[in-house]
Amino acid sequence: MDDSGNGPRHVNKQNEYRATGNRRNGWLVDRNRQRSENFTGIDGINAQDRAVQESMGEIVDRSREHLGPADRAIIAARRLLSEAVRGKQKGETPRGANMKYTGIRASEKVFSKDIPWRDVLLPEMYPEGEKVPAIAFIS
Repeated sequence: MDDSGNGPRHVNKQNEYRATGNRRNGWLVDRNRQRSENFTGIDGINAQDRAVQESMGEIVDRSREHLGPADRAIIAARRLLSEAVRGKQKGETPRGANMKYTGIRASEKVFSKDIPWRDVLLPEMYPEGEKVPAIAFIS
């Protein structure tokens, strides 16, 4: 099995590299595999991603949505995207567009409440000399 979901069984080169699994064939879900091996029944993470994206349906009108405190990350992401669009329309470079993120490393630890976590984790997450993005934290 190809774990990526981008192998020759998943992408049709003769058809402009379109995915073999699609809405018409149920994304090639294997129900036996779904019961015993893999929650989705779809071979490969990329094939699973394509299935989820394609099956989402029409774009929803988010202007009628009522977001609450548990949706802070969604609210912050939408504000940043809106800010970037407005800035780009004015000819500005969006925040973070010129930053280099390739050196960022994930880090996770459990601290007691009296230890300032940023002082400990930031040096692990960002290589020396790299500028820490201002939008990296949602407090």
